[in-house]
Formats: sequence, C-alpha cells, structure tokens
Amino acid sequence: MTNNSQQMTNNSQQNNALPRVWIFQANPSKYRILEALQERAEDYWNLNQHAKSVHIGDRVLIWVSGDDAGIYAVGTVITEPVVRSDAPEATPYWRPPSSGNPPRPRVLVHFDHIFADAPLRKPFLMTDPVLQKLGVISCPRATNFAVTEEQWQTVQDWLPI
Repeated sequence: MTNNSQQMTNNSQQNNALPRVWIFQANPSKYRILEALQERAEDYWNLNQHAKSVHIGDRVLIWVSGDDAGIYAVGTVITEPVVRSDAPEATPYWRPPSSGNPPRPRVLVHFDHIFADAPLRKPFLMTDPVLQKLGVISCPRATNFAVTEEQWQTVQDWLPI
C-alpha cells in the first residue's frame, strides 16, 4: 500500500462524522466545466480550501461562475483527498491544458445529477432567504465552500434530486 493510499484509508477511518455538503466552484474561463459535465461521469476537483475536511460520501454542489453563475450539478466525493495532478483525460478541458498539471489536493467527484439545461442560477438563489447566504455568493473568491444543513435542504427543495 502506498503512503497516499494508506493516508486516504486512515483519513477515512478517522472521519466518523456524517457526510457534509460542499460547493465546488469552477471558472469556465479556466476549465471547460459545462463540456466536462456532459462528457465525464467523474472529475477530480481542486481543494484550495477545506482539504482536511472533505471526505468520501460528502455531497458536492457544482457551481459554475461567470455571467450565468449557479448550481449546475450535484455529485458525491468518491476518494479521500490526495495531492496529485489532474487526470490525464481531463487535460483537454483546462485552459491552457498545462493548468491541471501542478500537484494539489484533489478529490474525485462522481456526478449524480446534472442540471446544465436548467441550473439553479445565482439571481434566483439571491431571492431565497436561506440560499442568498451561501458562501459562494457572499465571498465568491474561493473554490470550496461549506454548505449548512438548512441550505442543503433548501437546495433539495428546488432541484429534482
């Protein structure tokens, strides 16, 4: 067993908390996220924040930034965080392709539901008293954001998941 695999196993065994919910934000000017969502069942995600808090079984709301910002997919974390380059098959989605090469903490996320044709867009979310407090709305400069149980329940009320 490699050190990374052993570390992932130890992290998984030490994490007895219930699965958490996160927002992972993608910038379409840096990564062709809409194409990736349509063409890939799973994708590695950078953990620029919360690398020690994200674990297998956590749910992820995929946020696409920009003019049409919003929640475009819901997924599940299927690996423990590990420092690595992005998967070779993801290279063509990066702008430029070499952007996925630097090793950084990442988790693999399986896309359970994709809403590319009908995402929950930011203007709508800002009208909801619970969802307008999402970290990605109030402080959008990060990549990974924790979601409260109340926010997660509200998202589930609005999306067919």
